[in-house]
Amino acid sequence: RKTPEESEVATPARLGKNALLPSAPRRSSVSKMASDENSFFGLKVPEGNDRRELYKSQYRAIYTYKMSVQELDQAFRDAVTSDGPDGGWTIKNDERVKYVGKLEVSKGEESTLKVTMEDYPEAGMSALKYYTIQSYTK
Repeated sequence: RKTPEESEVATPARLGKNALLPSAPRRSSVSKMASDENSFFGLKVPEGNDRRELYKSQYRAIYTYKMSVQELDQAFRDAVTSDGPDGGWTIKNDERVKYVGKLEVSKGEESTLKVTMEDYPEAGMSALKYYTIQSYTK
């Protein structure tokens, strides 16, 4: 019979001092498809005040801001309709009332995304949601 030191059990002593440390999280292919942390399929995400990414998948992204929806609208317009490399988007089908609701943005014939803005005045916050067409119609 083997002693505990000779057994095949993977113990921290056998694996080394870093064996129990969690490995670095791997970036999924979803984040590559949905582009980097400052854009969603090429549509820039405005910086805003205290921006937080709540959720991001290959179909949608949700961000919250510590600012009014009116301020968010201005930041959004400045970011996506500018002449810079991330700009050049056109706002169309704007169904919002007092900055709250749905709109579409497009860049050329190929890229069209849906955007929703929500207001949470009691918390002094607003939310910005980006959707691909596929997720929006399901």
